[in-house]
Amino acid sequence: MGEVYRAEDLKLGQAVALKFLPRSLAQSENALERFTREVRLARQVSHPNVCRVFDIGEITDDGNGGEGTLHTFLTMEFVDGEDLASLMRRIGRLPPDKALEIARQLCAGLAAAHEHGIIHRDLKPANIMLDGRGRVRITDFGLAGLAAEIRCDAARAGTPAYMSPEQFAGGELSGKSDLYSLGLVLYEIFTGKRPFDASTVEEMARLRDRSAPTAPSQFVKELDPLIESRSEEHTSELQSLRH
Repeated sequence: MGEVYRAEDLKLGQAVALKFLPRSLAQSENALERFTREVRLARQVSHPNVCRVFDIGEITDDGNGGEGTLHTFLTMEFVDGEDLASLMRRIGRLPPDKALEIARQLCAGLAAAHEHGIIHRDLKPANIMLDGRGRVRITDFGLAGLAAEIRCDAARAGTPAYMSPEQFAGGELSGKSDLYSLGLVLYEIFTGKRPFDASTVEEMARLRDRSAPTAPSQFVKELDPLIESRSEEHTSELQSLRH
């Protein structure tokens, strides 16, 4: 959805992150509208576990606002760390105590967005940053929207491996759609494996509809039984909602 750079705010002497649209999308009206919406929605959420977005700006190729191609960018909090996806690729599954700490922070950050009626729609490890102290930041509200405004024809936007069944079907979305994605993320951080793994979108949808994930304790023998029981309750509730 964008190219992100570390930059220095020369007036304040602080590191910030600048997110630019890729060149292939820089002149797309739809992409620019989505970019603006990301800033508008993200700025509504003020929470320690949600990446702060500051402003939106424009610059031309010559850097002085003169002739040249116009580039739109947003400024946001620079998180000195790495995303959860790269961390898990590097170390595998997280220790249960660390996974539980991350789970709590993810729930808190997501709840803050939902309190404002905002659905993230693309919650996945690559959109979750951990700073140097291990604190969570939910990032990238590029696909987010207000629950009351998301049209069914736009519901399928997202990352297939972490999409809810209603996203696959192009149905009505709600905060429960994010909770489904959250459950998939939590399964992965506790076990080091995705609950469903497929090579095509069609196969992924079929697996979700016809099978249940392997119990986490089959992969992690020392896992707290309470974590697994909560996972099973979450799965049962979501299955009942689907039907």
